[in-house]
Amino acid sequence: MITRVGFRRLMIVYILVMGLLLVFLNTIYYYTMKNALLDGQKQTIDIMTSNVKSSLEITQKGEILFEEALSEKLQLAAIAAQNMLPPKLEDVTNEQLAKVRDQLGIEDLTLFKYLKKENNFVGAKSSDQKEIGLTTETWGKGKWNIVFKELMEKHEATPIPNFGENLPHFWAGPFDTSSADPTKVSKWGYYNDGTTDYLIDPYISENIINRFHQTAGVQFNIAEQMKTNPIVLEIGILNDKILQGEWTAPIKSNPEWHSERKLLYGTYNYTSPQDLSLAKEAFMTMKKVHQVMVIHGKSVLRTYSPITLQDNVNKGFNRMLIIVTSDMDKLSSDLLHKEIRISIVALIILILGGLMIIAVGRYIKNQGKVVDDVQTMYVQNIDSLYTTVKEYRHDFINHIFALSGLARIKKYDEMESYLHTLSQVSGVLKEIIDIPIPAFNGLIQAKAAQALERDIHFNYDFKGFEQLNLEMMKITDLVRIAGNLLDNAFYAVQECDKGERTVSITAKVEQRTLTLRVMNNGDPISNELCERIFEQGFTTKPRTKNSGLGLSIVKKIIEEYNGHIQVESHEELTSFQIDIPLSQKEILLGIA
Repeated sequence: MITRVGFRRLMIVYILVMGLLLVFLNTIYYYTMKNALLDGQKQTIDIMTSNVKSSLEITQKGEILFEEALSEKLQLAAIAAQNMLPPKLEDVTNEQLAKVRDQLGIEDLTLFKYLKKENNFVGAKSSDQKEIGLTTETWGKGKWNIVFKELMEKHEATPIPNFGENLPHFWAGPFDTSSADPTKVSKWGYYNDGTTDYLIDPYISENIINRFHQTAGVQFNIAEQMKTNPIVLEIGILNDKILQGEWTAPIKSNPEWHSERKLLYGTYNYTSPQDLSLAKEAFMTMKKVHQVMVIHGKSVLRTYSPITLQDNVNKGFNRMLIIVTSDMDKLSSDLLHKEIRISIVALIILILGGLMIIAVGRYIKNQGKVVDDVQTMYVQNIDSLYTTVKEYRHDFINHIFALSGLARIKKYDEMESYLHTLSQVSGVLKEIIDIPIPAFNGLIQAKAAQALERDIHFNYDFKGFEQLNLEMMKITDLVRIAGNLLDNAFYAVQECDKGERTVSITAKVEQRTLTLRVMNNGDPISNELCERIFEQGFTTKPRTKNSGLGLSIVKKIIEEYNGHIQVESHEELTSFQIDIPLSQKEILLGIA
């Protein structure tokens, strides 16, 4: 009987042990779950960056087609403007250009004068006063002037790879920052077919392509990705050539030239001094780099994903870096809330456990006299159980033999089926199958049960197996062969009428050869199919249930043991016979 002092000690020990265990388990849970959530977030980011990359590839192709369409529009606008304006520059007024601009629905229209001696062009007339007097010698490090000169002298421009679009008597430059107004980004077209002494320059703003990005391009994809993962703070796609200093802005006074911009898509508000070194590491290994750091006082997970694409027309943005910033504080906060809830539940369980101990202690104290009676009843129950076990021992041993054989050959499905139908097949399985190899014993037991369920007359005959001294691997392979052939035989007779389905397996050891034969009375196999049934993947069974590998595996195993298989099939019987040679050590001495 528990004394009051002993009970108090028990309670103290219980509280200390359970409290320490609670703290220990909660600590392990916290760090384990934190790492698991971090790994999960990394996997989520992998999926996100893959989607963004796919969007980039699609947008890249879309932008090419889109800019080609805009170039055609600018060319038509230039031709229309040419037909509406005098051929001499001196006869054109800025007011005329403004009217033409409004009629054509373009942003503005500028006429450039060719200063041949200076090898330069100057904006002479324009619907935008800021364009007048603008010179072009520094545009694109001189590439634009080369194009303009060819248009004025040859009326055709030589195509420049990944830089603009060429059409008859026309060339369109890429979307870029306006030299006249650095706050604007536009796309310009240039036209001269020799009928005017000036270069016609219609242009349109970036608003149209921005709408494309926001409704169907990368920007739209990034917004959708962030909606599905609230832990992500921002996604930015950077031009790595700018990040690593390979490109510089052509005009130093302009902080960020459009064609030389660092941020291509998304946002890049969370910047870190480590970005450059981690970007180099990512591109050196061409693998994602994950780094936990503190930015703006917030713990974040930064993922640097390098991607390379074919040069985007007019841009050359072939090396991009996707930076995904995830909120580790939110991740930890969510985990901490879960930890608190779990701790509360554990504390409640701890209290309930203490209350249960108190209740048990009181119960033991109040019911001490009943212990002797309980012990007496326990002994009586044990005696009764022992008697029952003795009565069912014989049948139990039979079932154990069958299940043991199945377990040895790892036929777990047959074990479950055997257990499920034990009451149905007990009549069939009362007979102890006299096969001295337990693996075959288990196989035959399982197939006998299957045959009973499927109304199949199943016959078996094994002779000479007491002579065998096989290694476990070979026994396993032989069981695989027999099992596959029996499965096929059972399948072959399933269309036969009930009561007429017959499958037999015979095996014998004779003259250092193991002969195994499986027969069924199902539909015969045609000569054409007999030549194909051992091909890998070939099957006459429904594909949803069979891979066509059974007989090919059988043949492969047989050939590994230098054996052979023979198929005979006619209206009455289909037979598969396997002959496998046995070595001297595989036959017990003095028996064969």
